[in-house]
Amino acid sequence: MGTALAITAIGMTLLFLTLAFFYGLLSLLASVMEERRSSKASPIAAPPAAQDEGTALRAAAIAVALARAAAEDSEGAREGSPQAIPSPGSSPWWALHHQRRLGPNPPPRRPQ
Repeated sequence: MGTALAITAIGMTLLFLTLAFFYGLLSLLASVMEERRSSKASPIAAPPAAQDEGTALRAAAIAVALARAAAEDSEGAREGSPQAIPSPGSSPWWALHHQRRLGPNPPPRRPQ
């Protein structure tokens, strides 16, 4: 029992010393990288000229109209059958899973 406690104490001490060493190493690297970034920083660029509010509102209205038109076109192409619309970050397999779950006859859940 004494041997097991001694091995545990040695192992825990080495573990915490290693963690402290890596924490210090990461802190050192972060400070070095921050110094490099601040020394190479370019002067702050002047802000772009402010646009007219009417131009910004007109651009926003056009963007909304285009998005609605695209959504209506995609709804018309589906014709009643629910389809999964994959988001840009989702995989084709995930879209297939959702498409099958939204279909007219989803597979029944079976107890495992």
